[in-house]
Amino acid sequence: MKAFRFSLQSLCVLREQKERVTQKRYVEALRASDQAAVKLEAGSHELAAAWMALCEEVTEGATIAQLHQTRAWCGELERRCEQLGAALKMAQRATQDAWRELTFATRDREALDRLREKNHRIFERAAQREEQKQLDEMGLRLNSPASDLCEAFATSME
Repeated sequence: MKAFRFSLQSLCVLREQKERVTQKRYVEALRASDQAAVKLEAGSHELAAAWMALCEEVTEGATIAQLHQTRAWCGELERRCEQLGAALKMAQRATQDAWRELTFATRDREALDRLREKNHRIFERAAQREEQKQLDEMGLRLNSPASDLCEAFATSME
């Protein structure tokens, strides 16, 4: 009996490779999103510290020039936080896109896996039927009158 061969095996290999590539992209997108979140958090802490410094300068009676300088620094930190927030949103969107791509790639691979398994089960059933057919034929040959004649001849020769 021939060994099982799946005619779409090369396509299975390609789909598995595509799934691995999309898994890597997803991991990279997650990493980038996490890094953007960390940067935003650090920027937010820096902004909060700058606002606290401004409040302290006001209560301590700092000069107008110092207050303007600290306020300008707070404005710059606010712009940075907005940019970091936008970068985080973009990274999260990229993560969602990578996840969607990964689910499609996984779905496509799993569909081929199910087809392969189905074809393998069909192949196994056909092999079992063929084996049973051969066993039945052997049983019929052993129980046929010709085999009785051969046995009688063999016993008479002794």
